[in-house]
Amino acid sequence: MPRRFSKPAWHRFNRDRRRRYLADLLGSPPNNEQAARIESLVRIEWSALRAEAEGTLAADREAREHRRLLDRLLGDWKRTLATLPVKPLSPAVHLANRAAGRTAADILAGRGG
Repeated sequence: MPRRFSKPAWHRFNRDRRRRYLADLLGSPPNNEQAARIESLVRIEWSALRAEAEGTLAADREAREHRRLLDRLLGDWKRTLATLPVKPLSPAVHLANRAAGRTAADILAGRGG
């Protein structure tokens, strides 16, 4: 949580949050929908934090609305992550697993085979 809500603090917050959401994509670049969703998540979280820091009754109401929207968008974000395609293994890795006698269940469970 930022201590001050200045332009440099916004840029640091924006950079850090974007990195966190992009890390959820497992190295693949975001599509247009995901990029827009990341933008919205970062802006709404910043607005909620800024309103919470203000501490007035009106700001608390505004922060609550921002948090409610943020929770809904985070749920949407997590649902899009659940549908991410799994990258297939390279032929060399596949053959090495097969030669070692590892089954798909072994690999998913983290067992050596």
